[in-house]
Amino acid sequence: MISVKKYRELLIANPESLQRALRVLPHEIQREIDNPHPAGTSPKVIKDLQKRLDAAREIAAIRATA
Repeated sequence: MISVKKYRELLIANPESLQRALRVLPHEIQREIDNPHPAGTSPKVIKDLQKRLDAAREIAAIRATA
């Protein structure tokens, strides 16, 4: 997986990716909550997905005010 910093740069450069992230990431987080990984890595995955969703929401909020 790419770093959150690189992901943020990708979202800034591509508005379609930003819209997709805002639409898909909440479902991915919920899917991970509903169906946890047997190895116990779900908390880390959820935390990473949440960071990416927070970055997407932050960028969307900035664009909405601009």
